[in-house]
Amino acid sequence: MAFRFRGVGVLGACVVTGVVLAATLITIQPPFALSEGSSGDKPKVQRASDGTLVVVYGDNPVGAGTVYDVKARTERLARDVFVKTCKPGATKSCDKLADWSPPINLSSSALQLSTGVFDWRGTLGEPASYPGDIDKANIKTSGPVMVVTWVSKHCPDGDLATADLQPPVQRGVRYLERDGGRVVPFSCMWVAWSTNSGASWKPAVQLSTGVRDAIQDASNGGFNSETRKGQINISWQEDPVGLKLGEADGPGDGASGANVSMGTDIWYTWATVDLSDNAASPPVTSNDFVLAPPARLTDNHLFDGIDVTTDTNAVLEGNATEVSPTTIESGDAGASRANIGMVGNQALVAYEETKAAAGASSGKFIRYHSFTFNKPTPVAGDATSNDPRGCVISDPLRNARRVRFLTQSPADAGAGGVQLAVFWKEGLADKGGASDIVLRQAIGPDATTVSVKPVHLQPVVDTACATSAYAEAAALTSARATNISSRSAVATAADNGLVDDTERNNTENALAHRGVLRGRDLWLGYSYTRDLALLDAQQDNYNFWIRQFNVDTGAWSLPSNVTRITDTRINVREPRIFGTPKSNPGACPSGQPDDPLTTDKTQCQNTDVVFLAWGTQENVPLSDPDGGDDLGVYITQSSDAGRHFATPVRYSTAQGSLFQDDESAFEAQIVTRPDGTRFFGVWNQADAASGKTVAEYASGDVATVPDPAPPAPVDEGGGCTAATGQRPLDPALPVLACFALIGLALRRVRARRAAPGR
Repeated sequence: MAFRFRGVGVLGACVVTGVVLAATLITIQPPFALSEGSSGDKPKVQRASDGTLVVVYGDNPVGAGTVYDVKARTERLARDVFVKTCKPGATKSCDKLADWSPPINLSSSALQLSTGVFDWRGTLGEPASYPGDIDKANIKTSGPVMVVTWVSKHCPDGDLATADLQPPVQRGVRYLERDGGRVVPFSCMWVAWSTNSGASWKPAVQLSTGVRDAIQDASNGGFNSETRKGQINISWQEDPVGLKLGEADGPGDGASGANVSMGTDIWYTWATVDLSDNAASPPVTSNDFVLAPPARLTDNHLFDGIDVTTDTNAVLEGNATEVSPTTIESGDAGASRANIGMVGNQALVAYEETKAAAGASSGKFIRYHSFTFNKPTPVAGDATSNDPRGCVISDPLRNARRVRFLTQSPADAGAGGVQLAVFWKEGLADKGGASDIVLRQAIGPDATTVSVKPVHLQPVVDTACATSAYAEAAALTSARATNISSRSAVATAADNGLVDDTERNNTENALAHRGVLRGRDLWLGYSYTRDLALLDAQQDNYNFWIRQFNVDTGAWSLPSNVTRITDTRINVREPRIFGTPKSNPGACPSGQPDDPLTTDKTQCQNTDVVFLAWGTQENVPLSDPDGGDDLGVYITQSSDAGRHFATPVRYSTAQGSLFQDDESAFEAQIVTRPDGTRFFGVWNQADAASGKTVAEYASGDVATVPDPAPPAPVDEGGGCTAATGQRPLDPALPVLACFALIGLALRRVRARRAAPGR
């Protein structure tokens, strides 16, 4: 095997010289496709506490009909949600397809047809029933409970509050911009769950009717392994006028839920989980997962009647008649892209919302809600119930969007620790413009009290932050949020940028923010370019930078460029930073690998391990509506809490068009074992020649090798080899640029896809 740290053949890289502190050997096992159709889409992977791997993905079943993908602007086969599982052990490595379970179809909707008729091909065809296509599936794990959510064009029940199926009320929207007016039906929300780590699944449940267009679903929850009880929460948004297209403010063409109609609300439901009696004889399962009726979380639906001068796309009933604009829900603001979490029994929801400013201001607020998980509607005199106004936590005079947060329990945070880190993009510019990544943290006084209300946020927010009136919101005097990304390339210990106004440098831009919150440490990362004009001219690119905060020292590290791609034709895309999961209490009860009671050291959490994975994308002008071509996926690891990272290695075999490869890889999702020496990941892999996409899977191993010697160059048609040592973050590391220079001289033969067991 010529290229030792890969384990799957030569990549085509260059020797990187420098002082090696320690060598990290990262070995990637041969990847293979988990999906079986031609339209594998957006796979997600979870690892249960017993080690079971669960992968969900979209794919077309045999016999699926054709649908229209508004976002991609193309026709394709309808997809369903599939799930596969594998538990590594003595007889299974999960490194070959035969180790994995047969696929389970959770949605079973792609072969169903709408009862309504929609002119979905516009001038290209005749009106017809529409297949039950799904959008991406999302999955979250709480103990043995796994929840999968998705939105679908299959909306058979028109009244969820009445027993049995009621006549459908699904509507659609005519996109005049698409081939003379394609009519695409609205989506409705669905959920399925497992209470045994993915071994079996309950039938999917419809959560909305399709009278509004659902998108951007998410779930979270908590589970007590001692009482075997827990709670789950789920959120999504519904647009009464249908998903809106983009406005040429950057790559992409909308229909993702970011650009919304007025009156768009966030919806919410929850479930209680009780597995305490499952061991009884006979087992009691009636309380396993009790789902509540959905509720509107926000207050944006104020009246009925849309402004037809601004909302030009007609909304249609399933019988092809136009819905009267005077009856369509509307309001003064619209909410979108919610994130959801839970600390103790407190539900956390944050989202971006357009400013109800009657034209006085553009942009969005970030609003934040914290309430007892089963009280999403306001209860008079009960401060633990939801306030539908939400707290404005962003600078009201700036534009804020793409909020994310990280949470941990009071016990994990400890006294004075961070229970919540909420962070987002903020700046004066509107869509697609320059911004920084800013942060607030919720600090708890002790290791037992849940402290995630707005009053606990630091820097502090105005106590009057819960208001729906724009004039009141604009007058808020919250402290400026911590600026994580300002002047990343030039920040110093004396001038670290943390207190900067977002406009101190309004040419730089940060996006794709991610993080890890673990005990006393918080790592926040983001993709950063120092100048948007230089980026547009391909004279600069996006790299992924990380800053670390420690509660005990109260100090932030300076920004560090971890990916260090020097080839400005290549951007970092879809970064993933993640730590190790908690120890398995059965195999490692104390969390210490050397404890005599530990039976499996690999199940003990190594809190010093942090992984970073990312996709790469061709850097093209910002005006390009399609964005650059996806390229390949890379991964690295730190075994010293982020102080040093190993030399990145390519995770995917695909490299993309920049390297004369028809195949590209993107949107990786990865989990790791508690000891951090083995990881498991999935991603999308697309073949430009065939048009086929698959959900690709591969595992990897990490080992530390003492006192390594740099490997000798390998002559296999012009290639050379790469060292894999950890080293400080400041030296340049042009590994990916080297890939670009060599191209695909050493491209591996991919015929193994047709081999037995693939």
